[in-house]
Amino acid sequence: MIIVNLTYDIRSLRACTLTCYSWYIAAVPHLHQTLFTSIDPWKYKYQWPNPIQHMYTLGLLPFVKFCWMRAGLCKTVVHSPRQFTPRILHQFLALTNVQELGIEYLDIPSFMPEIRRYFGHFLPTVRSLALREPKGSRRQIIYFIGLFQHLEDLRLLQCWAGTQYEPVDDLTLIPPSAPPLRGCLLISNFTRVDLLKDMIDLLGGIRFRGMDFFDVDDMQLLLGGCAKTLETFQLHLTDPRGKGVSLKHLQYLADGFAAESSLWDFDLSHNKSLQTLEVSARSVEVTLSGGSLDAASMLLQYALSTIQSPVFFQVVVFYCDRDLCGPQPVRFSYWVPSASQYHGQFEVFREARKVRDFRLVLCANVPDPVRERSVRVLKRAVAAEKAKNGFDDFFPAPSVTYRPYRDRW
Repeated sequence: MIIVNLTYDIRSLRACTLTCYSWYIAAVPHLHQTLFTSIDPWKYKYQWPNPIQHMYTLGLLPFVKFCWMRAGLCKTVVHSPRQFTPRILHQFLALTNVQELGIEYLDIPSFMPEIRRYFGHFLPTVRSLALREPKGSRRQIIYFIGLFQHLEDLRLLQCWAGTQYEPVDDLTLIPPSAPPLRGCLLISNFTRVDLLKDMIDLLGGIRFRGMDFFDVDDMQLLLGGCAKTLETFQLHLTDPRGKGVSLKHLQYLADGFAAESSLWDFDLSHNKSLQTLEVSARSVEVTLSGGSLDAASMLLQYALSTIQSPVFFQVVVFYCDRDLCGPQPVRFSYWVPSASQYHGQFEVFREARKVRDFRLVLCANVPDPVRERSVRVLKRAVAAEKAKNGFDDFFPAPSVTYRPYRDRW
């Protein structure tokens, strides 16, 4: 139990390994559960992290649960079979318990048709897959996703249509399995709508319980595909396509983005199982001009007004480290903003609650070292608002909670 409470404290875990043999056995799996690999752009070879470069020799690779295959800063370097020398491939096959796999710039056509030789050992254990700017045709990417028969969570990042050469699709390329896909779907900077349509058709539909979108074309295609299963939806009000929306087809928002969306894109009326709507604190910063709310607030009110789910009950607002602690000019020195700075955000949710009844939850999505300070700042802000009778319409009163920070990538 002691070791479990120190999961995110690497320094303490290292100290525990020096206590005795039994503490070493308990701490080592947590200490080595994350592995980052990278490619040397000059040698085109994998580089294991320096602190644990002897993981294979010491038999530590089976402890890895989160594996991230990075390609470095150079986008011309892609993951292909040429990086897997016989020695590297032999070590790579020792990653037998990976549950979360992330790959940057994966050149899928170069692995075909022997793709199982390189990734087959991941298939029984991987539950979460993240692909940043994968190379290949629509069917090749879907075929790779379909390899993981137990896949629950999926992340597709930076898939732009027309930015890369797309090979001609092989219509005989069928995914070997239909993953459950019952976890969370995160899509960011995505315009390859045909890929989403083929994925729904070839994998027998999608059944995600959570969705997180940012700058995605045809949101309704995914929202409609999960009409019966979606429980949590994260709405980025600072989405370029969200801020460029035409409100009621009368008012155009001039903020530097093209009006590529319509309010229909944010219609949640078909999602009958929706329970929670999540937004970031930075995205609902209100700008009062002439007594009216800004575009983000109006968009939030519209999304709430379309919800027809009988089980919807809460809106969660995520506060990041920079929202609560501010700049850090000196190490371990934090600037804590006054609670009055959050009153503008609370005004947004007071107005939104006139449209739809919900419970408000404030969540500190920050690293563990600043957990107590961040929660204290949020509680102070809520107390100040209660003193102004600002939450008289909320029952129960807004609550404050905490969630460990996890990178979107």
